[in-house]
Amino acid sequence: MTCMNPWWCGGAALLTDGQKGQGFTGPWLHPLPAPTLATDPAYHFYYEGESLALTCLAPTKTKIGGFRFFNQTGEQIDLRAPYSLPTASLQLTATKASAGVYTCMYFVMDSGQEIPSNRSLPLSIKVEAAPLPPTLSLDPQQEIYRSGNDVKLLCSIPSSEDYVREVHYYADLGLAVSIPVSNVKNYSYDLSITGVEVAGSYSCAYFVVWSGRLVRSERSRWINVNVKSHTITWIRVIIVGGSFFTINGLIFYFSHRQMKRREAQD
Repeated sequence: MTCMNPWWCGGAALLTDGQKGQGFTGPWLHPLPAPTLATDPAYHFYYEGESLALTCLAPTKTKIGGFRFFNQTGEQIDLRAPYSLPTASLQLTATKASAGVYTCMYFVMDSGQEIPSNRSLPLSIKVEAAPLPPTLSLDPQQEIYRSGNDVKLLCSIPSSEDYVREVHYYADLGLAVSIPVSNVKNYSYDLSITGVEVAGSYSCAYFVVWSGRLVRSERSRWINVNVKSHTITWIRVIIVGGSFFTINGLIFYFSHRQMKRREAQD
């Protein structure tokens, strides 16, 4: 079976007259040189939760048409097209699922047809477990807090962890506060209950120095801070007040009708 696109089939290839007549008009007598795939930052391994980028560099001055990234099964996981720059990056978060081998390739366009490069050499991404999660608790522990209350968010760090450098507290919508520390085992953050705007879920994490860099632990479980809403009180006032006026109105109505009946009888 004849391969109609020799660059996809792999290996060097010369164009036949028939292929030249089918739109292969450029000077593409051989596959384009393979790109270089690297990581940024470049570490031997990554801890769960760390961010990294796969960077694919095309060693050609020819205008690029796009890039493709592949996982270890050969499945395409990202396509950048149209894309004219000589370098493309794919952002990853280190997880057990993202560990594995990656490759990339680029292509140029010639008369509306993709001319692909060889694939890069495979690049292995290794992922290690993050530090153990801390425990987050509330002091005092209450089911519902009221405006004017104060509550401590106590982040307890596992005793096995040393060289703690930062403690982060997270709210529903993201990072709430970052606090530099010096090798603590417990840290408390004073949360002032100013109103329903501070109600929500909270968690915490800590950073330790591992492999010469700051590494974030797994997050603690989320805990809820419930705040009593004044809106409920006003609704109750309206309901109770409305019931009061309704009842009194009915009493007045029936009393008035009873009085009219007596006047008619007289």
